[in-house]
Amino acid sequence: MTARTYTVSELTALVRDTLAARPELEDVLVEGELSNLSTPSSGHIYFTLKDARAAVKCVAFRSNALRIPFRPENGMTVVVHGSVQVYEQQGQYQLYVERLDPSGVGALALAVEQLKRKLAGEGLFDAQRKRPLPLLPQRVVVVTSRTGAALRDVYTVMTRRAPGIDLVLSPATVQGDGAADTIVTALHRADGVRGAEVILLVRGGGSIEDLMPFNNEAVARAIRNTRLPVVSGIGHETDTTVSDLAADHRAATPSAAAELVAPSVAELLRDVGARGLRLAQGMQRRIAGDRSAVERRDSRLSRLSPAHRIAGLRQELDRRSALLRHGLLREVAVQHRRLDSSGGRLQAQQPAHRIAAARAEVRRSSDRLSVAGARLLEGRSSALTTRRARLDALSPRRTLERGYSITLDAGGRVITDSGGVVAGDRIRSLVSRGSIDSVVTTPRTEDDTGDEQMYDSGHAEP
Repeated sequence: MTARTYTVSELTALVRDTLAARPELEDVLVEGELSNLSTPSSGHIYFTLKDARAAVKCVAFRSNALRIPFRPENGMTVVVHGSVQVYEQQGQYQLYVERLDPSGVGALALAVEQLKRKLAGEGLFDAQRKRPLPLLPQRVVVVTSRTGAALRDVYTVMTRRAPGIDLVLSPATVQGDGAADTIVTALHRADGVRGAEVILLVRGGGSIEDLMPFNNEAVARAIRNTRLPVVSGIGHETDTTVSDLAADHRAATPSAAAELVAPSVAELLRDVGARGLRLAQGMQRRIAGDRSAVERRDSRLSRLSPAHRIAGLRQELDRRSALLRHGLLREVAVQHRRLDSSGGRLQAQQPAHRIAAARAEVRRSSDRLSVAGARLLEGRSSALTTRRARLDALSPRRTLERGYSITLDAGGRVITDSGGVVAGDRIRSLVSRGSIDSVVTTPRTEDDTGDEQMYDSGHAEP
């Protein structure tokens, strides 16, 4: 049987399909050491995963690379979670990474996160508990290993930036079993150093196992219990320990912690010089502004001075005097015209003219009055004659002359009804000539008949 000849593409496709037919290769976990790490600008991560006898190419595309919670570095032992596929252009198989975890640190990381949540719940990391740093401390205590690079870094930075600061070491073991206890002891010792103002807690980089003494609850509480502010500078910039969260201030590295505590004297001098310059410039501007204000006020005072005001008032007086003269002349002219007009009217209203006219009017009125009086007298006389004749005709005396009489009671009231008197009343009868007094004996009505005598004896008065 003759063997089939494959092209390279066909062979690669055959291998690809063979791998694809193996479901156990679609979701694998592979542990190994990182090497040949490459992070181009595309955001993908390329590296080789190896052990003592073999190596395999790996790629984490950008979407998966962004989910990696730490920064991969060469030499790290990691666990890759992904799938095995063929890269046909180069005819090699490789791992397509979906997740990347540090090897053997899952339990430690979980313990650290649990401790962080516990202490945060107690308020141990609250910002209001953080203590401020002095501007330029005289003495700083460093808590770290005697032989570590962190101490040399701190010393170098301090000497360069602020050589006048006194540096004191409180030694501690910063790695391995029992290291946390030595750190707590060193913190207590540093807090008691006479004249100290700041504590530096520093250590170089390392794995999560190396940094575990700084993820210790006792260390975090010791930091918060010191009287002095604590600045932490532990590991690399990406490392954040419980001690960093508990410290009053955190720096990315030991050198950065030293820079935070010891500001550059040269920079301070330059800042003081710049502030002095700004102060001098500000004073000059202030003086110039005050001088300008004084000049403006002096100008205003000059304008408000009595001499200046008197000159202005004199000018105003002259102006008003001219207006007054003009007004008076105009008023005199108006009054002259009014006087001339009034003189003409007065001439027409002279007393002689008015008296003559009044006399003529009096004569006319007298004549009218005489005529009206004569006419009125004549009418009144005629009316009086008529009324006299009427009165004479209606006069009671005319009635009495015809034989009638008028009877009055004792009060002088006319008696018209016999019922108005009783026997014994005195009455008076008026006749044409005189009167007769009588006494009533028996009053009679119109129905009474008889010729009995009505009156007793009486007398007549002329």
